[in-house]
Amino acid sequence: MPPRAMAVTGDPVYFAGVAFTGRAADTRQAFPHLSHVLNGDGYALVNRQIRQRLQGKDLALNVVFDQLGSIKDAARSTALALAIDRESTSVEHIGGVYKLRLEIAAQALFFDFKEKQVLGGFPLTLDFIDVRDEPPSEQEIQAAFAAMIVDGANAHSLVGEFAQLLGQVQVPSAATRHLRVSAVTLQPKALEYLAQAAPDVPVKTLQAQIAQEFGKYLAANQRLSLLPYQSDQALGASMAARFVEGEAFDLKIPDADYEVTIDVAGFKKVEQSHANASTLFLYGAFADIAVREPVSGKVYFSQRIKQGATKEVPVTQSSVDDWAASYETLLLLFNNFTQALSAPDNAWTRSALPEGREAKDQLSHVAELVKSCR
Repeated sequence: MPPRAMAVTGDPVYFAGVAFTGRAADTRQAFPHLSHVLNGDGYALVNRQIRQRLQGKDLALNVVFDQLGSIKDAARSTALALAIDRESTSVEHIGGVYKLRLEIAAQALFFDFKEKQVLGGFPLTLDFIDVRDEPPSEQEIQAAFAAMIVDGANAHSLVGEFAQLLGQVQVPSAATRHLRVSAVTLQPKALEYLAQAAPDVPVKTLQAQIAQEFGKYLAANQRLSLLPYQSDQALGASMAARFVEGEAFDLKIPDADYEVTIDVAGFKKVEQSHANASTLFLYGAFADIAVREPVSGKVYFSQRIKQGATKEVPVTQSSVDDWAASYETLLLLFNNFTQALSAPDNAWTRSALPEGREAKDQLSHVAELVKSCR
């Protein structure tokens, strides 16, 4: 007996498959392992497994796989993609073993092709940790990423988590006012730290990832839709292929009503305490975040924000992935900041923002601005 079809309610959402965020030219650098895993038949396999996972599920979404939408019809202009934002690999030598940690950050991304607007993204993150007697080879790392992506023995694959997420979400409403991360820069101290801790990370790729991650936290924590950071040809072309007018694809980003700029000021690593068995390190991330209205030039928020996070390192560990810890600290800053927009007087703001009333007042102004963008 064949599996019953999905529940069909509401306007259709055209599934565009799995794709990478960021510039198409940067895909191999930004996703060295996942781009290889999905190359060739990998995309088709993931799309097929997602469709199989959704069979028989009662969803609030009317996900369409085998028909084309129309950009000219507002009721048939919404696309959905499994958008992969980031992959990270960390190998640390602890005693006589090697700890391998892999991470995939992705989102269920909804896009309105008639309005050229991101409707919203629902993030998900997968972790994989393994301990080995020898350093993992590139082939072993690749195989581990492949196991994280597709169904099989792994009950918590990206395919499975994405299908489960779709059972819990609805298509976000289009915003009446548009907000966008317009620029990401790194100050000299941040560039110097990056060159020491992660010399192989391309600066432009990192800037795009930072913008994407901040926007993802803002969208998730504030139930908000944002315009994309840049013209994303790789993801946009994949989505456009699901429409009758796909050959006329042009993902030109409209002007935003409000712009966010992020200037990463720097990172720090400080030894906080030392014991016989381990050392406790404090990692710090510092960012200047500004929110303004480009037409009038009015500045709603412009403050330096700081975030700390600790990492305990056993004395038997001979290598530490400082960049992984520092980047996670920056993401924690973004998460806490976007959550604080719902509670400007929470405990985090007292330690993260500059002292005085001005910073708190500015945070409250941004909170009101965000409400107007929902």
